[in-house]
Amino acid sequence: MSRTDDMTVGGMDSVIERHARLPFEDHFLLAEAGLDSLSVLRIASELIPDPDQEIDPTGLAAVRTVGDLRQWLHGLLTSVESVR
Repeated sequence: MSRTDDMTVGGMDSVIERHARLPFEDHFLLAEAGLDSLSVLRIASELIPDPDQEIDPTGLAAVRTVGDLRQWLHGLLTSVESVR
């Protein structure tokens, strides 16, 4: 089983919840969930502990909502799995 398979929506949400300061739904802007750019990077590093994993700043810049964040994180997890 791959890490992406292990990372269910609930698992990803639990990581996001640890960093969010407010309850959230997919359509909430990151700021509405109490997330800032540093917390987003912390979430990514917690989910993808490989220090060599590159984070595309263009992709990160497009993340505006919690739903966007989930999709972006899923893409990072998928790219890590495809390299293995």
